[in-house]
Amino acid sequence: MSATLSVVIPTWNHRDLLAECLKSLAAQSRQAGEIIVVDDGSTDDTAVYVAREWPDVRLVRLEKNSGFCAAVNSGIRAATGDWVFLLNNDMTLAADCLERLMEAACEGVAAMLAPLALFRDDPDTIYSAGDRQRADGRPEAIGFRQRLEGFRFPKTIFGVSGGAGLYRREVFDRVGLLDERFIAYFEDSDLNFRARLAGFDANLVREAIAYHVGSASLGGKTWWRSRQCFRNHALLIIKNLPLPLFVRNFPSIVRERLHQARRLVSSARTEFGLVRALAMLGAAGFDTLTAIPHCLRERRKIQRTRRISIDELKRLMGEGESAD
Repeated sequence: MSATLSVVIPTWNHRDLLAECLKSLAAQSRQAGEIIVVDDGSTDDTAVYVAREWPDVRLVRLEKNSGFCAAVNSGIRAATGDWVFLLNNDMTLAADCLERLMEAACEGVAAMLAPLALFRDDPDTIYSAGDRQRADGRPEAIGFRQRLEGFRFPKTIFGVSGGAGLYRREVFDRVGLLDERFIAYFEDSDLNFRARLAGFDANLVREAIAYHVGSASLGGKTWWRSRQCFRNHALLIIKNLPLPLFVRNFPSIVRERLHQARRLVSSARTEFGLVRALAMLGAAGFDTLTAIPHCLRERRKIQRTRRISIDELKRLMGEGESAD
């Protein structure tokens, strides 16, 4: 029996983006067994639109906006497939994307698979060729804003983006869903880290192409993104980084923490002024501190069940080799 596939799309307003996303799914050479749209308390007519125009799509409605992680988790819980493809509403897919991903899923051993994501308005430029986890704890998209022509793709990737990532159901069963304390940003990196520590592999499927609009739902609030990155960078490290690597990488971690703080103040200062920007940094720091007990409880469980060696993890968190 062939593997079954569920697609989960969290959405908050932006009905126009969702429409393009759903149209690209309808045009796939391999159709998903189910498509689940999670309406995260939209204030436009997203739910009405989906019910009217896409009757075969399962609609999960949240009464209020609960944040990206909560919306995705609601969709994962509702999904029934052997594989779950998480897809943002600002993504569209090439017609054979799901077919290529599922071929790789069924033929390989990796439990997390990333399509090659390109910018929709500039398809010669890479948005993401999988995710990397740097030694300083900062996750980043491989190849971001680099030209596709001549790009040396990595032989291995650390993980996949929750904006367009295919996961074997076993990943969620073993390591859990997205951590809702993250709200948004780096939540997929946290999942990647937990999955890697538990012994799961990740691969890039270069032949599977996705197209990304880029922070369409952020509405220009770069200060909020900077705040979340500052906070969640710390949560990611506290939960997942084994102590030997924390000690080894401590100087670079501190430099990255300072860099994150400067970015938060700079982006907030543009909109609110210096005094309020500094107050926002203090509030973000306090919010980080209040999350530490949760992170430490999770850390004990995560590290106790770690299956990957420190040396292998160190290799994965390095820059990595490029494919020939």
